[in-house]
Amino acid sequence: MLVLFGFAVEAAVLMVNTTNNVGPGPTETNLVMALSRLQDGDTILFKIPGTGPFYLKTPTNGYPLITNNNVTIDGYSQPGSAPNTNTILGPNNGRIQIVLDSSDGPEHEERTRLGPLTGTGYADSDSAILAVLGAKNFVIRGVSFLSRHTSGTGPDPASSDPGDPEIYCIALINDATNARIGGCWFGLDPNGASVAGGRSAVAAFKSDSGASASGLIFGTDGNGQSDPAEFNICVGMGLAVNLAAPNVKVAGNFFNVFPNGTRFLDVSTITLLDGGGIEAIDNCAADHIVIGTDHDGAGDLHERSVIGPAFSDTVTRFSGAATNITFAGNYVGVGIDGQTSVTNTATLINIGKLSSIRIGSNFDGTSDPLEGNLICNLDSSFIGFHDNNNDNDGADAARIVVRGNVLVNNSSAILMRDDQNVTIAAYYSSVLADSTNDTTTLLSTNAAGTQLLVAIPPPNTNNYPTAIVDFYAVDPVALSNNFVEGKTYLGSVIDGSADDLDAAPNRVAFEIGNLNLISATTVAALVIYSQDPGFVTRPGRAVTALFSRPVTVSPVAAPLRIRSFAYAKGILTFNVSGGTPPYRLQVRNDLATNSWADLGDAFTNSPITLPADNASQSFYRVKGQ
Repeated sequence: MLVLFGFAVEAAVLMVNTTNNVGPGPTETNLVMALSRLQDGDTILFKIPGTGPFYLKTPTNGYPLITNNNVTIDGYSQPGSAPNTNTILGPNNGRIQIVLDSSDGPEHEERTRLGPLTGTGYADSDSAILAVLGAKNFVIRGVSFLSRHTSGTGPDPASSDPGDPEIYCIALINDATNARIGGCWFGLDPNGASVAGGRSAVAAFKSDSGASASGLIFGTDGNGQSDPAEFNICVGMGLAVNLAAPNVKVAGNFFNVFPNGTRFLDVSTITLLDGGGIEAIDNCAADHIVIGTDHDGAGDLHERSVIGPAFSDTVTRFSGAATNITFAGNYVGVGIDGQTSVTNTATLINIGKLSSIRIGSNFDGTSDPLEGNLICNLDSSFIGFHDNNNDNDGADAARIVVRGNVLVNNSSAILMRDDQNVTIAAYYSSVLADSTNDTTTLLSTNAAGTQLLVAIPPPNTNNYPTAIVDFYAVDPVALSNNFVEGKTYLGSVIDGSADDLDAAPNRVAFEIGNLNLISATTVAALVIYSQDPGFVTRPGRAVTALFSRPVTVSPVAAPLRIRSFAYAKGILTFNVSGGTPPYRLQVRNDLATNSWADLGDAFTNSPITLPADNASQSFYRVKGQ
């Protein structure tokens, strides 16, 4: 008889109870020991006696690599700590007690060197406080990381100089997929004021074989469960989120914004030794990345990020071809109050050809108002464009759709002639029927001042059969500087739809009354060319044109219109718009001789329904006040 015995290894809890990473006592377990004992599924908790915060100095030879799957490091387990409970537009009230500290010398030590990891995308000039090598589902929360800016050099073989490599707080190496980094402070002391930034909060580079740390969530997962506890704060980092990984979500973070949400980092106080800059996000393999809300209806309110100043040529960079990118619901250059602002001399987004990005709402009916970004005080281009090969190939240009945003005091139009000779005509070469002609939308009003008239640059309808016109109240501050930017979204119309009162193609007449204005308003039009029918726009399948020159219009009551009517099972249904309620449904039997008579009670809302007699012939109309 053959008897087989199987032994299952249960996940363990490893309790760190000392800050001493050099010579712990016989009953003490430090973080080095806990990391060296990890098995799949283990959790590292903290119970250090005394009053925190507790500073764990990075050991001279660094911490052991994390190579086990499903590992969790929970700094919020330390007594006295607590995660944030406020929304992303409230001050971050998290209390951090566990600090991984690499903020002081010696300059070439105190972190794990990543150079010997051949073919991982990292070099001798890279190091990390915590390094995750190929481990899946790594989770960390409730930890402050203090670092320092270095020269970013590796060892010199010709001398004994060990170099001074870059410091990443967390390095995800090879296929360290589906990491969750939330509720942490990077470059910021638990006192909420002292800054000690380094190269990156998290880095994840592709290996030579193409393996990547895809599936990363930096900040909240937005699942509606304890989302505020997952917010990160990043202050003084060179490239805060420094990636070459697809399928990434960056949501619920402060970048260069202190915990009160209205104080910004003074980037001039940061000494950069590596010749780089300070940016929020850099991803050179950014397919399917969401920055902000994912508009799935769960936790969308918590998913925006608040992005302060950058000190570089861009706030968010996508160095390679990057498809299906969403940048939605974020506050840029402004604090959580929507008023306190800071000037950014960097471009908001830099993107290359063969890329596609949606900036703002897709207007699919789910969380549309939350998807619009609030973008303030850009003193550079809104979107920087590079064509990678410098061949000015407009047919391969990025597809950029921009809708539903609040733009305030930015020194830019939506799309500019930018970095590498990509002209407006080249960019729109596959979008318009003739991009060599004027690509500017023209906006005017009819003689009565009741309609907005839009002349649309004709699209290449083989590629983009749908033209959507969005209307915005323009930002008066930008307009005073001769820049036209939409501050308040007012409404939309599709060329050729029932709301378009001009039957001619590439021309739109739209009732001003449909915009529900309450005072004289300066309005601009923004055309979006889409490959799909309807208002919903998707990355890669829609392209935004340029804002029109504005016109100033006065409030007008929209005329009463019957949008549709139907008869079914003895019930008449009228859908109406415009006019002034209450509405009266009126009837007459003969258009030539009878007068109109009220039928039933007044209606205050559409639709209007009533029973009808199949045996009689009647004529109906809807009348407002």
